[in-house]
Amino acid sequence: MQIKKNRVWAMAALLGGVIGLSSCLKQNDPGPQRMNYTGAIINGAYLPSNVDIFNNGGKMNSGAYKTGNSAPFLDLPGLKTFSFRQLNGVGLDSVTQQLDSLKYYTIITYNDGTKKFTSRLFQEDFSSLSQSKVNFRFINLSPNAGAVDLYINNKKVAENQPFSVNASWQSVDPFSNSVEYYVTVAGETAQLVKGTSRQSSGSTQVAFQPGYAYTIYLAGAKDSTGDNKLQLYYLSHTSSY
Repeated sequence: MQIKKNRVWAMAALLGGVIGLSSCLKQNDPGPQRMNYTGAIINGAYLPSNVDIFNNGGKMNSGAYKTGNSAPFLDLPGLKTFSFRQLNGVGLDSVTQQLDSLKYYTIITYNDGTKKFTSRLFQEDFSSLSQSKVNFRFINLSPNAGAVDLYINNKKVAENQPFSVNASWQSVDPFSNSVEYYVTVAGETAQLVKGTSRQSSGSTQVAFQPGYAYTIYLAGAKDSTGDNKLQLYYLSHTSSY
């Protein structure tokens, strides 16, 4: 792992508190000290628009985890079951996997073509990403938005992106200052939705840094104005923001 590992999740606990996740770590583990793995959860599902998340039965979120929310967390390795439930306790889906020390994992939730709530877990590999450029991938998690184009700093960086739960990493030259990012309907120029910042929900200015890895994702329903409205957001896998 080469990408700025000395700074990875230096403020994970703080950010997790802002978004509403806790690591569910057992502080009284009597065994030898083990190194954490790093996880992140992206809620791309819009039905339902609010969920609770459990890690081996322990609730992770302090408030409803809404469509578009994402957060990092640190946890001890082992066999993990992440389950997603409606706020009334009814189960939606779960994913179980052995998670290992010093590895990186991302869990993505979404609604499939039948609107079924689904969760998938991916192990990340950042070893081949650029140290000198901005690394990103774009995932369109909105099943009814259609194919879209992604722009960063008014330049098209991803074209004709359909609904998908995974994408390849790309690298672009560093930006000289903070930028804005947005999506359009594929082939059009009018903004469909503009991305927001993690530092402030009212800001659209983002400092994408060279050497870091960002997942930019579109979530929500195109025809909604509620909690599950269409929104564009990002998660940094290799820095606190």
